[in-house]
Formats: sequence, structure tokens, C-alpha cells
Amino acid sequence: MLDRKTAADLYLNLLVPWEKVYRDLPTKGSFDIRSKEFTAYKRDNEFELEVLGTKAESDKAINENPSFISESKQLAIIQKGDNSRARSLFKHLRNSVAHARVERVKIKNKWFLIFSAMSDGKYVLKAQIQESKLGDLIAALKSTAKNV
Repeated sequence: MLDRKTAADLYLNLLVPWEKVYRDLPTKGSFDIRSKEFTAYKRDNEFELEVLGTKAESDKAINENPSFISESKQLAIIQKGDNSRARSLFKHLRNSVAHARVERVKIKNKWFLIFSAMSDGKYVLKAQIQESKLGDLIAALKSTAKNV
């Protein structure tokens, strides 16, 4: 179960901004995963991002990935669909928060948040983010939005 501070951070810094600012941006051309801040976040935190085209592909990759909860690293597997990579990651993280699909787990003496999102019974997101890096990830993700 999440503590109140983490739950509040997710609500106020991820879910509310998505609903109020980012959700209504056009699905094409409004986000760029190559933003300086997001690229730096990936590099500095060894964040692995795998983006797949279909629900079947993301579901298979997530179910077959042994790294979740067994390795102390940050990673995400998402289904891109019709959105950009950055928009898909933002949207699926928001959905996991909105549907209470976030767990807090300790892996090798570090606390991680495990996000998951499903559509039609298939995984479209599984992400493992070090809790202490959550604010940095959200800021980096917001930096991918253009003209906001």
C-alpha cells in the first residue's frame, strides 16, 4: 500500500496535471521523448524504456520479463498505440494511478513503485520506478510536452 505522501504526490503531480493540461493536447506532435530533460533522466538513472506497438506485444513482453521485482533497476514496458512514446508513457502511468494499480515494494534495500495498466485484459504498461526518483521522472515526462 502507498503511504499518504506518495499517493498525494502521484495525484497532484501526475494525475491532476494530465487531466488539466496534457490530456487534451493533440495526440500527434505534442510530445517529444527526445527532450533534453527526459534524455538526461534516462541516462542518469539508467532507465530502460521498451515501447511496443500492440497490446499483444506489450502483454507478452511484460509477462516474459524477469526483471520486474527481481532486479533493483528502473524500467518500463509500454504499448504505444496511436500516441507518441512520451504521451503513451504519461497516459499509462496516469491510468495506473487512477485505477489504483501502483504498488510499493522493497527490492535490494531500495523502495520502488510498480505501476501497471491493462486494457482488454492485456498489459499496456508495467513500470518499475525507484521511489526517490519519482519526482524527477514526472518532471522529465512533463518536459516532453511542447508549447505548454
